[in-house]
Amino acid sequence: MNNRNRSIFSIVFFTLALSCKTSQKSIKIFSNITDNRIILRLAKDNLNKVITIQFPNKIEIMNDSFGEESFVMIDYIQGNFFRTRRNFRIELYTINKDILNPTSNNQKRTIPSKASLQYVFYTRHFVDSSKTSQEQFQSYVQEMLEENKDTLHIGTVSDFKKNHKELFERLTENDSISVQFLDGNKFGERITVPVEW
Repeated sequence: MNNRNRSIFSIVFFTLALSCKTSQKSIKIFSNITDNRIILRLAKDNLNKVITIQFPNKIEIMNDSFGEESFVMIDYIQGNFFRTRRNFRIELYTINKDILNPTSNNQKRTIPSKASLQYVFYTRHFVDSSKTSQEQFQSYVQEMLEENKDTLHIGTVSDFKKNHKELFERLTENDSISVQFLDGNKFGERITVPVEW
């Protein structure tokens, strides 16, 4: 092989090797607890009962590939035996200097090569009306009634786990976070990971 052919072969081989490497997706998704406060909501038809509890969590989506990656939706999937695979929409927030800014969870977002995006999201868990569950919220309900509120921001997830461990585990058991990626203009791969609390 002469020098010219060797040079052409080297260029073609390098180009093919690089294109194979860039076509591989390398997405990593991490979830982690935050110091944001939990939100309790009272039932509209019975102001003595908490109907939902919203837990904050942080998600980071990393793109380790050499090309940009796009996604459209982040879903929270509840995996408890009694709520198997229910998908309640989350509230999604961007983070700007520790300030949460609401953002749509149904729009195309692009992650540049070797970059990541971070969001805080709030789950929505329905609390059963049993006496055992509702007794745990009695002091919060009293505070809301005294202040004429139907919503109350309470401590962090870490605090709640310490004080209401069994309820927390029952509400979040086997839950996962799922991100719908795009392949061009159509749905591509969906990546699902367990939620870390």
